Amino acid sequence: MEDRFVPLFAFASNVEFFGVFPECEKFVSKNIRFGEIVELPDDRGFAVVLGVGQLEFATNLALLLSRFSADGPFTHVVLAGICGAYPGRGLNIGDVVRVDSERVGDLGVVERDGSFTPWHKVCGGAGNALKSVAQVYEASPLRGVPAWLASLKPAAGLTVNCCTGTSAMATERVQNFDVDVESMEGAACFSVCRAFGMPCFEIRAVSNIATDRDKSAWKIDEALEALSEALLE
Repeated sequence: MEDRFVPLFAFASNVEFFGVFPECEKFVSKNIRFGEIVELPDDRGFAVVLGVGQLEFATNLALLLSRFSADGPFTHVVLAGICGAYPGRGLNIGDVVRVDSERVGDLGVVERDGSFTPWHKVCGGAGNALKSVAQVYEASPLRGVPAWLASLKPAAGLTVNCCTGTSAMATERVQNFDVDVESMEGAACFSVCRAFGMPCFEIRAVSNIATDRDKSAWKIDEALEALSEALLE
């Protein structure tokens, strides 16, 4: 028997949700409440907005998944949204990627010289109690998924509470974690879904290069349009 794939597209913000599914503006309030599940037209699955950042997203996702048993209306969670791409990683604004792994990027300490040391390096990386802080959170295996998802370019993600604002920070994060893109929810989504036994994937469109902060160079609308087109395929 083929695996069922009924996605719940999980967004951090209303901007991302309506940017990817603009047709929902016809029947959904623009102020959709966090955790309110929306049934998408044309049997495309479901969507939900869960809040920006690791804490709010994780809390609302855990609350949502606790309400459903294994026979709920959706079979997979697909975290969807925008991201920043680190310089020199072969990605451009408008690219759509499938983020297959996530690490937490700003758990650690800032040294006296201003450099950042990840927490697992602060503690020497020894002992079972420290393994979780250096953990790589991974998406589910690509089994029984539609072609549009399986064919996307894979990327490694870094989940942060504080977005990159300087080229020096971008370089430091790439050196510390060897990652391609940056967002604020990926690791939280993977961790919560794993705890509930829910298959989970992450897709992102690059809206900016994560370097010296320059909002005039951001292309959020264009990135969301690219993400919407990828889903239509």
